[in-house]
Amino acid sequence: MKMDFFSELPEGCGSVILSLLSPRDVCRSSAISKGFKSVADSDAVWDRFLPSDHREIVSRSVSPVPFSSKKQLYFRLADSPILLDGGKLSFALDKASGKKCFMLGARELTITWGSSPQYWKWMSLPQSTFSEVARLLAVCWFDITGKIEARLLSPKITYVAYLVFEMREVNYGFNSLPINASVRFVGEKGDKEEDEITNIIFLKPQQSGPEMSAARGLHPQKRMDNWMEIELGEFFNGRDSGEVEMRLMEVKRGNWKGGIVIEGIELRPKCVS
Repeated sequence: MKMDFFSELPEGCGSVILSLLSPRDVCRSSAISKGFKSVADSDAVWDRFLPSDHREIVSRSVSPVPFSSKKQLYFRLADSPILLDGGKLSFALDKASGKKCFMLGARELTITWGSSPQYWKWMSLPQSTFSEVARLLAVCWFDITGKIEARLLSPKITYVAYLVFEMREVNYGFNSLPINASVRFVGEKGDKEEDEITNIIFLKPQQSGPEMSAARGLHPQKRMDNWMEIELGEFFNGRDSGEVEMRLMEVKRGNWKGGIVIEGIELRPKCVS
């Protein structure tokens, strides 16, 4: 007869041991024995994987987030983002690590000429997390900025910022068009800081041909939710104050552009293989 030594550990010891593992490994460990499963499903373990301010975050949700255990809450937040602050911001957990992920919806971004109906159209799409997205009709000055407070993000990890968008079938002006993307910290008083990261990006998928092969820069990829995303830059969140600013801009060529739909800018932990 096998003995379940894990069940014989002092109360609280098992949860401390399992909390040193990753969420994935804790789920796997529940198959070892009844003792492991009991502790692996406990609130004491999963409370350590949830952000310390998860209660405050959930309280800001625009709709109730029902859960019967901390493990259930963890996977609810990992599998489906919740809308916060009137629906302009979404929040989720990175399933592998439990780190915070945010997306600033289009309404939370600063879009040059975004309030002018001859240039941008605000609309709803069934596939969007948000109630409204921004569709570009025509501009020659393409400039989009998003900001988020550093203290809201998980500390001491590297984040990557992505523009989440859709290119309509009828679009123009973006072929082989290099766009400047930047990520930087802004001090508490709005002062610019030195650690700005700048990339050259393209919003059209990479194509073959001499023109595109000669163009150096980042190209978009398709997501599981059928939106496109393009990396704007990455940063290490080693701060507890100030803001992170993400921006993409193309104003030099002066050509007219149209046919892109902006859902938002997403920040999620960098995946390290």
